Amino acid sequence: MAFCKQCGTQLSDGSTFCPSCGTKNDDGQSNSRQDQYNQQANPNPNYYHVPNDAEDNKLISILCYVGILFLIPYLTKPESPFVKFHSNQGLVLFLLALVSGAVGRIPLLGWIVGAICGVFVFVCFILGIVNVCNGDMKKLPIIGEIEILK
Repeated sequence: MAFCKQCGTQLSDGSTFCPSCGTKNDDGQSNSRQDQYNQQANPNPNYYHVPNDAEDNKLISILCYVGILFLIPYLTKPESPFVKFHSNQGLVLFLLALVSGAVGRIPLLGWIVGAICGVFVFVCFILGIVNVCNGDMKKLPIIGEIEILK
């Protein structure tokens, strides 16, 4: 039994394209159900999926988005991919907040850029906490691709 490598939809035998998302099916690569689950549960290939990891570490992972406190989860739960992912996102967000604060001290143009960055940091802060509460490992917009902690 084959599954779509993109969306995980069950494919009928001999199908060339996924009926759900349209991805081309490679006949030589039929992934197992567990592979499909891991791919759906964790779309980020740099972090592997551990069962119950998100559920067990939701509360502490919220700290990842509260400034320098991202270090607490990162240092106390180093084996958790969920915590590592959100610690990295929190670190990048923290560094952006520092830069926007420094730029905001420059008169006129700096104030405008600092204010826009400040709003963006706040929105990313909310998105990060929502992602943690939902148990998702979704990257933050624009800055989420930056990976500092591995």
